[in-house]
Amino acid sequence: MSRYVRTLKLPIHYLTTKRKLSILDKLTARHTYAVRLFCEKIKKAEIKVSSRKQIRQHSCFVQEKTGLSAGFIQQAEDKALWMWLSYYQLHKVWRYHLMKAKKGTKRYNKILKREPFEPCVSPKSKIKKIPILFDERTGELQEASLTLTAWLIRISTLKKGERINVLLNPSTYHKKLLNQADRIKSFQLIKRDKKYFVHVVCEYVVVSRSPRGMAGVDLGINRPLSTVLVDEKHRFVILRNAKTEVMGKLNDHISHLQRLNKFEVLKKLRDKRRQVAEQFDRLLAKEFASLTIGYFAFIGDPAYIRQHNFRGNGKPGQRKRLQGWSFSRQANYIIHEKAKQGDRAVTINEWWTSSRCCMCGARVDRPKQSRVVCKNGHQYDADFGGSANILLKGISRLGMKSLEGFLAQNRVGATVDIAQNRR
Repeated sequence: MSRYVRTLKLPIHYLTTKRKLSILDKLTARHTYAVRLFCEKIKKAEIKVSSRKQIRQHSCFVQEKTGLSAGFIQQAEDKALWMWLSYYQLHKVWRYHLMKAKKGTKRYNKILKREPFEPCVSPKSKIKKIPILFDERTGELQEASLTLTAWLIRISTLKKGERINVLLNPSTYHKKLLNQADRIKSFQLIKRDKKYFVHVVCEYVVVSRSPRGMAGVDLGINRPLSTVLVDEKHRFVILRNAKTEVMGKLNDHISHLQRLNKFEVLKKLRDKRRQVAEQFDRLLAKEFASLTIGYFAFIGDPAYIRQHNFRGNGKPGQRKRLQGWSFSRQANYIIHEKAKQGDRAVTINEWWTSSRCCMCGARVDRPKQSRVVCKNGHQYDADFGGSANILLKGISRLGMKSLEGFLAQNRVGATVDIAQNRR
């Protein structure tokens, strides 16, 4: 048995009274103020926090300033700790890239401007409320037999001993997932664009199976997904969809409306491109998951590829194409879909996987066409080579030398294999 977690985004019911909305406004504002006080204290102390114990010494001061209960104060401590730990991790990566860049170059100056902000110091953070994570002391999600809704949250307020019921507005799909959940772990109250949402974390139990094969996945721009499947034999499959064509038509339509100054129509299409792109990415992930039932998947992740293609590097065309490439979202969707059916999928850094021959390991220059020619005479599809190298890299990381040798013996016929195109 294995477990996977997913988050459901449930809106607050549209018939919520003004009094309850006012209570939520005051509660979220007070919680945001408490988190910022903790962050300011940590910054003034000039210490690198690593545990809640280092933050708890300021709890009495924050509680006296905000008047929050002990439960909300502890949640503010956890939120402040998480924000600082995330900042340390981001700053470590930033320092690494700054060290690798040559001082005085355009790349160095670009990276220098991308230094991460400290928690609650970024200009954007001042216009947002920090989400509240509720636990059993401050709130709970309950199933209700009401005409208006089937689910509600019961949360504490700023007054001692007072609790309110806030109705949710779940769809039929949300109700199905909530009823199927083996355990509801927690929920957060989030305010975005003047609207409140409750993000519920649900845990599901699925039957895990032993992998019957391995799959290396290469996410691309021209070909959305290429994969090499290895079990008793090996296959090369390319999955396609109409995302590029549909997004191109939608971009042209929006550009035409912008030239005509049709602002009312553009306002209605504000989130259309994002929603269409996410839908195509989900469908592609579901298709891949159904094709690879029982396979352990290694997904190539081109980490920091956008940072290496900074503005001014002399490649404006490549940079423009990368702006619409949602490789990270696509990888997360694949991992999620594989987890739903009891299979595992992990991301692998794919640097050098497209520049090395998957037959002999020699370095190759990948041309614009889809086939590459190695200096030792090997010829194969470029995406096949990338997928195979990602698979080899993942197998090597797991220490599965026997399977790595099996793959090396069975990839000899790749020069004449024709990819299975699925549309």
